[in-house]
Amino acid sequence: MTTAWILGTISLYATTFGALLIFLYLSHTPRSAEDWQSPEGKAAYAKHRRMLMTSVGLLAGWLVVQDLALILL
Repeated sequence: MTTAWILGTISLYATTFGALLIFLYLSHTPRSAEDWQSPEGKAAYAKHRRMLMTSVGLLAGWLVVQDLALILL
């Protein structure tokens, strides 16, 4: 194993761990920001939050697939 391979593997694991932490944070955040918003703001906030959770979830899923490929191949 070369040094570049080891550093690449470590960085992939660290990035995956970070993406999973961000996804968990987004999925368990309190809904307190919705209390002070107007009805239009609530709808926009909910839409943007869903889009953000979807994109971070897809990113985390892709990184997990790459980790599995790295382990199994």
